[in-house]
Amino acid sequence: MKEKYFKVKGRYKDYIVFVKSGNFWNAFYGDAVILHYLTGYQLNNNKLGFPSKVLNKVLEKVRALNINYILVYELDDMIIHEYSSNSYIFYWKEYLSLYKTKK
Repeated sequence: MKEKYFKVKGRYKDYIVFVKSGNFWNAFYGDAVILHYLTGYQLNNNKLGFPSKVLNKVLEKVRALNINYILVYELDDMIIHEYSSNSYIFYWKEYLSLYKTKK
């Protein structure tokens, strides 16, 4: 699963990469941190996972903020969604500043 993530993330750095695994969707590292910030879902060992049934709810939040994202079913089967004004970096920096003030 992480292998799929790294192959896609290497090419699409400013995108949230969601990786399907059974009945769950997962995100890792910086993507997981942004999703934790947006959804409040548990962040555990640089990974965030949630059931497939709430994917649309999560994507609504991501879309509302114009963050590019990719849904990875298999490496050959991906859905890429892009915005002309991608705000991925903004929310990554926003989370970092909140995280630093909490410490």
